[in-house]
Amino acid sequence: MNLEPFKKILKKAMGLAPDSLGKSGVKHALQVRMRELGCDEAQYLNVLRNDEREVSELVEEVVVPETWFFRDTKPFELLSETALSCRKDSFKVLSAPCSTGEEPYSVAMALMGAGLPQKRIRVDAVDISVRALDKAKKGVYTDNSFRSELPPYAEGCFEKKEHGRILADRVRNIVNFYPGNIVEGCLPLGQYDAIFCRNLIIYLDDNSRECLVRLFSEKLKKGGLLFVGHAEALPIFNKYFSPVRRPGVFAFKKNGAGPVEGRACKPASVERVKDSPECGRSTCLVHSVSDKAPRRAKRTISPVTTVKPRVVKNIQVQVSEKQQFSLKDIKVLADRGETARALSLCEAKLLADGPQPDMLHLCGLLCEAQGNPVKAEEYYNKAIYLNPKHLDSLIHLSLLVETRGDKRKAAILRNRVQRAENQNEAG
Repeated sequence: MNLEPFKKILKKAMGLAPDSLGKSGVKHALQVRMRELGCDEAQYLNVLRNDEREVSELVEEVVVPETWFFRDTKPFELLSETALSCRKDSFKVLSAPCSTGEEPYSVAMALMGAGLPQKRIRVDAVDISVRALDKAKKGVYTDNSFRSELPPYAEGCFEKKEHGRILADRVRNIVNFYPGNIVEGCLPLGQYDAIFCRNLIIYLDDNSRECLVRLFSEKLKKGGLLFVGHAEALPIFNKYFSPVRRPGVFAFKKNGAGPVEGRACKPASVERVKDSPECGRSTCLVHSVSDKAPRRAKRTISPVTTVKPRVVKNIQVQVSEKQQFSLKDIKVLADRGETARALSLCEAKLLADGPQPDMLHLCGLLCEAQGNPVKAEEYYNKAIYLNPKHLDSLIHLSLLVETRGDKRKAAILRNRVQRAENQNEAG
């Protein structure tokens, strides 16, 4: 199956590059929709080009929600403490992307559990998937949404039924759901005391990260908190925020207005748009001043173009858009000391085939070889996010973390290495 024309359609519809979602995931989604409509590849491509409703259906198949209530407890504890110390009339939190609602509802329960009256709490939640939002609004959840133990204050917020649990209206009424693409800047109006954006930024290119982080800086009030995923505490945040030094919390605090110069994005203007039927409230799209429609920042890594062939240990390697390189071929270049070329091929292969733990690990090794430990740590974190038991990445990451002085995190990683080794031996 030729995925390229479908990827272009998804990229335009989602903002987030489909490659970051995995090649197999996109292919599976296409097969599901083609079976549903009873058409072949060419016919389905024609349908997508002429029917926006079907594009939305395909997006729904591609987006796979992976969330549960109180996923990591420490961020919610810090949120509650911060809200209690806030003497404002209201405390506003944004959850984006919010998936099927477990995170924003957890935020609401945490603030209620801290003693804030309901009239002081406002939680806005944004996601590209209308299907996920529909489920979120119903507030009915199965056991898969309860993978962490509920705090005592949340136990009474659910009513058990035969096929799941129903969330209490007093919690559901606090959360406002909006359909929108956060990568394209579609967020509700106003500023927030805290923003949850976990496990999205890691899949964006550098320019898109810059734009999104700057947007968060604009949407956060002074002193506000930005909560990110465990693999997303990246150096780019330091341009706008200060890291929160607290065990088990991956968050940043806004101390000021953020930098004015050196931004990768153009200044933004805000345009009000008509609400969707599901929303019932005003939302905004952040546009570049030179554009009529939202647009993702261009990728900093361009496709590999044709160059002269080179013989490496009896292997002829010719770089072209169509030719595929194996992990072994790229390692051959790396072994010869051609780290820059090997890294370029790795990154191109990731763009072509989607994220793969072994390829991400090799990128980390090559970045280390080039004396860039920050970028290497980022790649190892990505590999571990995709495969939490990726032994080589765990080992290298633990060494990097220890070298920069984070002994606590290094000890945690070494324990994970030991568990992974024990499981490998048992298997």
